[in-house]
Amino acid sequence: MKLPNNITEISLNKEVQVGVYPPNGFLHFYEASLGNGDYFGLYWEFGKEDKEPIVCEMIHDEGIIRPSFSSLDKFLEWYKLNDFDYGDEEIEDENFVYNYLGKGNQCLKDNNVNKAIEFYKKSTKSFGELSENWFKLASQYKRIGNELDFQKCIINAVISNWAIEFPSQNVLRLLKNCTPVKELENHPLFKNRENLDLNFGGQKENKNYEIIKDVFTELYEIGDTNKAMLLEQNYALMMYWETSSFQERNNFNINDWRSRFAQKTKSRITLDKL
Repeated sequence: MKLPNNITEISLNKEVQVGVYPPNGFLHFYEASLGNGDYFGLYWEFGKEDKEPIVCEMIHDEGIIRPSFSSLDKFLEWYKLNDFDYGDEEIEDENFVYNYLGKGNQCLKDNNVNKAIEFYKKSTKSFGELSENWFKLASQYKRIGNELDFQKCIINAVISNWAIEFPSQNVLRLLKNCTPVKELENHPLFKNRENLDLNFGGQKENKNYEIIKDVFTELYEIGDTNKAMLLEQNYALMMYWETSSFQERNNFNINDWRSRFAQKTKSRITLDKL
C-alpha cells in the first residue's frame, strides 16, 4: 500500500486491520487519540491501495469509522493548528468527500442540478465507499433521466462500506423499484434484490445473509473483485454483531473468516501488481 510522504510524522500501530471492525485497510496511529477505542487511522479503499490513504476516525461507541480528512497532510495541518491535540479549530479541506457533498447540496438549493451532479461526482472520486454520496448522485441522475448512471450509482450505494455508513431504506427502495437497463439486467445485485431488506439482528433466521453471499460469490466469479470483497466484509460485519448461537447456526467464525479474507486481500494485491 502506498504510504504518505510524511508518514514519519505520525506514530503508527503498524498492523493493518483485516476487518470486520475496524474494516480492512485501516491503519491506526496515535496522534490526537481520545482513548477508549476512539482514534485516527489511515484508510485505503479497496482497489486504491496504490493511492495515498484518507484519514478516518474510529468511533468506538457507534461501531463505525468516519472519514475525517482527505489526506494525512490535512490531518497534520489540523493537528498542528490545535496545538497537537484533539481540538475544535477546523481547516479548509477542499478535496474532502463531505466538502464536495456540502457544495452539491447547496447547488440543489439553488436549483442548479448540473452543478450539483458535478460536485457529487467529485465526492465519489474523493471517496467511493460512502453510501450517501452515491445515493445523492443517483437521485440527480434519475432526475435528469440518465437511467444507466442512476442504476450504476444505486449499486454503489448498496455495495458501500457498512462499517462507515449503512445504506438507507431510500437506497433500498430505489434498488427494488427500478427496472434494470439492458447493460445491468444480469448484475448479481439486481438478480438477487427481490427478497433483500437489509434488516439484521434479533431474528432466529435471516434470509439477507444467503442473498448477500450469493451476490458477492457471483461478483467474484465475474471478476468484480473489489466490490465482492467489500460486500463480503459487510456480510461478515453484520454476522459479527449477531449472537454466538446465530453465528454457529450459520457456520460463521470470525477468526476463520479473518484468516481467509487476509489471504484473499494479499492475493488480490499481488495479482494487481503482475
